[in-house]
Amino acid sequence: MIRVLISDARKIKGTWIPWLLLIAPFAFCGIQVVNYLTRLELLQPLGWMGLMAWTNYFWPVTLILGITILASMLSGLEHDAKAWKLILSLPINRLTPFFSKFLLLFYSLTIFVCLTFVGLVIVGNVFDLGPTHWSLVARQMFYPFFASMPVMVLQLWLSMIIRNQAIPLTVGIVGATLSLFLAYSPPLVLKLFPWAYVPLASPVNEGSYVQWPLVGTMLGFLLLIAGGLHFSKREI
Repeated sequence: MIRVLISDARKIKGTWIPWLLLIAPFAFCGIQVVNYLTRLELLQPLGWMGLMAWTNYFWPVTLILGITILASMLSGLEHDAKAWKLILSLPINRLTPFFSKFLLLFYSLTIFVCLTFVGLVIVGNVFDLGPTHWSLVARQMFYPFFASMPVMVLQLWLSMIIRNQAIPLTVGIVGATLSLFLAYSPPLVLKLFPWAYVPLASPVNEGSYVQWPLVGTMLGFLLLIAGGLHFSKREI
């Protein structure tokens, strides 16, 4: 597993993935900077909770789109090189490539989330929103992140089994677009879709929101096992 993971990590060095992980947090925080520059008198009195509320309008969509793009790029490396047959013919467990790609995706997204966390803390201090609410910002960033684990697995699975990346990209874009609608629409059945977990895990929501990262993590683990087993039995 470790050798496969190192090999996968080396493959992304010459791609746009490292740059994407640096540019995306900057762009996301830049949106909040523009928002506060144009309406500072209205937003500043709302403090850190106001910043997190505005963040939650954009964060679910950004996070799901990030998952979609990264999963597609990681899988596309093997599809473009037509390397899946070679990889699956190696003397390794056929589950290993799937788990390796997931760990690399999870690690890459962790970097993205951590950098965005730092960026939002800087934004809040620049606009003098009061004493830094480290816990609030951390929950806003990481609770939706863990709640998004089913989406990570689903997007990676689709990207790995389908050569035409337009299909998983379309699924991810539609899921990101509908995430807020699924989360905040009255019918409870809509909240069963994994894309709804991401906005529901925000601390700005009333009532219990801690359940969603827990549900997302558990469902993500089950889907990871199921997706790995399906991929290992599939003829590429």
